[in-house]
Formats: sequence, structure tokens, C-alpha cells
Amino acid sequence: MQLSIHIIDAFTSERFKGNQAAVVPLDAWLADSVLQAIAAENNLSETSFLVWNADRAAFEIRWFSPLKEIAFCGHATLASAFVLFEADPALRSVRFWAAAVGNVTATLEEGGRIRMTFPRRDARPVDAPLAALCEGLDPAPLACFVNQQAYMAVYASEACVRAVRPDLEKLKSLGPLDVVVTAPADEGAAHDFVSRYFWPANGGDEDPVTGSIHAALAPYWAGRLGKSRLVGLQASQRTGTLFCEVTQESVEVAGHCARYLRGTITL
Repeated sequence: MQLSIHIIDAFTSERFKGNQAAVVPLDAWLADSVLQAIAAENNLSETSFLVWNADRAAFEIRWFSPLKEIAFCGHATLASAFVLFEADPALRSVRFWAAAVGNVTATLEEGGRIRMTFPRRDARPVDAPLAALCEGLDPAPLACFVNQQAYMAVYASEACVRAVRPDLEKLKSLGPLDVVVTAPADEGAAHDFVSRYFWPANGGDEDPVTGSIHAALAPYWAGRLGKSRLVGLQASQRTGTLFCEVTQESVEVAGHCARYLRGTITL
């Protein structure tokens, strides 16, 4: 059996930046063990698999890290939409369905930017932060929040976020939840807030760009900054830019993609 595979740099218009995702379209679902083996072989933060479901009028999408299946992944959804739009130049909108989040719509905008609509996943304050969270981040955060995906640690400045040194073994003990650190952008910056994302329990040390967590970050910073349209910068080594708009029920997260590879998997 041969399968097509696409490797896409997501949330960037520059190759070798953003976050790499592998996209593997399928005619029908393979065994979970095979999907996990492909993701482990790819050794990227995520591999997304797509199967068209006529009853839902949507592509069912599943995401696998090298370690396990992930409930929700933004950058691999963006990469999947990019592959589908590239394959059909007449296509302007595509719908995905995943068990954990329901329907996610991706729309191709002028200039090639792709906008996705996510359900809001607001974070709530943590009354008493876990010791592993405070001890796992140096320097310690000013405040901590949590949603169904990750702990969110808030800092005073962009410099603090860039300087964070994680103790990955301590953060790993917080699994299945991950950890995102965030702060307001420097005055005069082209972005509104910054973040970094650590997920040693679920995929790796530091994720280059994490679209899904912006379903929590964007509402938080919208409230703090008093604006519904924001630009997020994920300040990893590769970096990525996310254009966000917050509504009462959803978060729109948009970004560009750059193709790296088109190939074939032989099973």
C-alpha cells in the first residue's frame, strides 16, 4: 500500500519556520497502531490523518504526536486545509470534524492566509497552583490558569517569557495537561502577546507553534487588552504568527503555510 504524505510549515510564510505538520489523506481509517507508527516514524510534533465523511459533509481529522493521539491540534489542521486548498484551486472553504472539538471550518482568504474557526476554550484561574508547575518554570509566573488542554502561566513581559527555563521532568508530571507561558508584547511590537508551549507528557519538549491553545490565549488577552482582534507570536526557536479574532462563542485563528515536502509512504 502507498499513501501520499505532505509536510507543511504552518503559521508562517517562510519555509523552515513555523511548525511542521505531516498530512496524510486516507480513503478509509487504518488501524490505530499503524497511524501511531506513521506518526512516530515522521517524528514531527503532529501528523494529521484525513478521511472524507459524506454523512457529515466534512473531513474527519485525527492528530498523532510521536507519542500518542492528541485531542486537538491547530497547526496540523491549518496544514491539512492548505493541502486541500492547493489540490483544488476552486475550493474556498473546508470543514473538519473531530470528536473532541466538533466541527472546525477553514476558509481561504485573499493573499493565501487560512482562517480557522475554533470553539472557545477559556482558561479559569487556578486557586492554588501545583508545586510542580511553579517549580517547573524559572522564573515563577505571576498567575496561573487552566483549561482542558494546558496550564497557562502568565508573566509580566515578553522578556520574561523568552527567558523561561522549564524543568521538563517536573512539567511532565502534570500530564495529561501541557503548559503554556504567556505575556503581553513589548510596546510598539507588531504582535499583541507572546507565548511558548511545553508538552513533555504528550509530544516533546517545546512545541514550535501551537494553534489549539490560542482558543484559550486569545480570549484571555482580549479581556486583558480590551480588543477582539489580536496577533499572537509564539516565541519558539522557529517562531510563528497567529492572527486571532474572539467572539462570544468562538475564536478565529488564521495563518499562512509553506510547503516543504510531497512524498509517498510505503506500507
